[in-house]
Amino acid sequence: MKIKSFTRLGIVALAWSTLSTAVDAKGIIYDCDTAADHFSELNLPVPGPSFTVSGNVQLNSLVSGTTYAPLTRVQIASAALQGHSPDAYAGFTLTALPADAKKTPSGLPAVQMLSYNVNGKKDETIPLSLMTKPGTVQNFTLSYDGANVHVVLGKDEKSFPLKVTDPVVRLVCSTGEFLFTDLTITSAQ
Repeated sequence: MKIKSFTRLGIVALAWSTLSTAVDAKGIIYDCDTAADHFSELNLPVPGPSFTVSGNVQLNSLVSGTTYAPLTRVQIASAALQGHSPDAYAGFTLTALPADAKKTPSGLPAVQMLSYNVNGKKDETIPLSLMTKPGTVQNFTLSYDGANVHVVLGKDEKSFPLKVTDPVVRLVCSTGEFLFTDLTITSAQ
């Protein structure tokens, strides 16, 4: 009888610690590692018409390519077939360009920059992001209310009008390895 009670107590303790760990989890980890001149895309479903996606991203490594720069994009976008560009999107891009380490502000063999992007218009580079060392963890939040995307990158923020009926969170990377951590998507309702 005591062994059964002890076993039940052990099972309850194990279940509680597992539940506690799941509740404490901060989000998913996604290691987007792509060969030179190739890209990878991940479209994530959203919990409703209004939501927030947040997390961290960092450049882990560059790959020498002849066609594409190492970059990753985080966007709220209209749903599209895999490998096809969405009709509408807004978000940001983290780009890393190989460079002569003696000529970069960071002294490293790359220049990293953050920029906003929206619907194929020219990207807008965030001031001072060129001074950030490659590999620096960049925290971000994108909020969508059904009419606007509000992007927060560190201490910088900007809003863009966006109207899509079937939104997704779109992660794209090319010609390098970018690590996403603490990636969460939560309903705003």
